[in-house]
Amino acid sequence: MSTSQQFLVCDSSTLANFKQWAQAISSFFATAGWIQTSDTGQVNWSSIASVPGSGAYVFEIWKPGDALTVFYVRIEYGNNGSTNTPSLRLSLGTGTNGAGALTGFATPVFSTNVSTFTAPSTTTQYECDFAGGPGYIAVMMWRNGVNNCQQLFAIERSLNGSGAYTGTYATLYVAGWGNATYVSNGQQTLHFSVGAGPNAPNGNLTIGGWFTRGFGASTSFNGSLAIDTAAPMIGYFDYPGTVAGLAWGADFADGVTFTATLYGTTHTFMPAKTGPFGNAGNVTGRTGNPTNFALIMRYD
Repeated sequence: MSTSQQFLVCDSSTLANFKQWAQAISSFFATAGWIQTSDTGQVNWSSIASVPGSGAYVFEIWKPGDALTVFYVRIEYGNNGSTNTPSLRLSLGTGTNGAGALTGFATPVFSTNVSTFTAPSTTTQYECDFAGGPGYIAVMMWRNGVNNCQQLFAIERSLNGSGAYTGTYATLYVAGWGNATYVSNGQQTLHFSVGAGPNAPNGNLTIGGWFTRGFGASTSFNGSLAIDTAAPMIGYFDYPGTVAGLAWGADFADGVTFTATLYGTTHTFMPAKTGPFGNAGNVTGRTGNPTNFALIMRYD
């Protein structure tokens, strides 16, 4: 298991700035124990000549470095809807064609944000948090940034009732800027022998109903605070994952880690309430207070 906290620009106005944030993600896949495939067409960070244009991306293909069923992640680095809206796109598949296309069963492509935003600064660097191991990875970009630039993606294998990873499926989670006042969440599970499961309802994480409707001042009770992690959907809600979830915003300070015990193991989580992350639990999209929630990411 590895973690890293880096401070990176959220800007693609120059090749140096684009490479700073995009290559940091690429490097962490390797740090976390993932293996890059030999597919042709992948970006070469040492020879890339220009920033991808509006709606354009470069890509890489990675697979987990454990001994369980192999699956593939296509991650794309570029700009969504303008020449300077730093964005990511991801999809999962059970195979590749050797030239960068996912084959076999595959998910659709998920964008971390679906609307443009104004790149905050060409020089100011914002906190980016990385966590991962051979069977999971979680990345939160520009947590304390401005102009709604915050983005997250996480990928995790299936778990059994003891919290151990299994080779049945993997789940992809994304979150970022939607437009107006809401987060653009996405979640889908790729079952390796059946195919892609249903999208999470209303574009939100599959979280307990109480969280999606909100609380009053706090969830505090009996010496504890409530959190909930997202549950994969494979025709039923399977054992909840550990990489992404929700907390009630009033209970946690933005960017101050906390611990929680899941499946008998204590994990560290990073809560984020800035920008669209503060509305991560708002199922109805544009209604309600957009600052009530904290998106939480496993950080160990």
